[in-house]
Amino acid sequence: MQLETQSPSSQSDQAEAKKPGLLFVLSAPSGTGKDTVINALKKKGLDFHVVASVTTRAPRPGESEGNPYYFVNHEQFEAMIAQNELIEYAQVHGNWYGQPVQQIADNLQKGRDVLLKIDVQGAATVREKVPGAIYIFLVPGSVEELVERLAHRQTETEEERKRRLTDAQHELAQQEHYDYVIVNRQGRLSEAVERLQAIMQAEHCRTRPRYVQI
Repeated sequence: MQLETQSPSSQSDQAEAKKPGLLFVLSAPSGTGKDTVINALKKKGLDFHVVASVTTRAPRPGESEGNPYYFVNHEQFEAMIAQNELIEYAQVHGNWYGQPVQQIADNLQKGRDVLLKIDVQGAATVREKVPGAIYIFLVPGSVEELVERLAHRQTETEEERKRRLTDAQHELAQQEHYDYVIVNRQGRLSEAVERLQAIMQAEHCRTRPRYVQI
């Protein structure tokens, strides 16, 4: 009887195909430019899934369903909580935000990296549930840059901007709880994007990659 054998390259390909994706958690104070950094990284060809959160806040100009959020009312949000459909949820700047579990689990199982974009409060909750994820914190070059960015985008009232700046002071103090810190300086977007790409690629080169179960 002759046993069928596979070539080393075939065995390697199969092992590679069975690897799950990695879960990256990215936090940043409001106005730091996390969406800009993520979108620029996508254009570089790195394949990963960005979780579309659900929120009770109203859409801003240019936003649509699923881009970058799914917009629900308070009753729908409460139903998702009751059915354990959110890995974490929190009230931020007066509105509720949550992260759907199924999006994360499905993509990780398919071998695709997942990027979870959440505030420090949400990240703390996820860290308790999924300590093996990779936690990244994005900071502005300075508080003055943050003030300028919030004023420039003109999406909040003066009162809302003041509240976001107050929250930012608390959030910046939490960066020590993250694995990596990236500075996104005004006018130097490419540097922040390159650092995020380097982190995501390097995590796959670990002798023991940080795979997680959701």
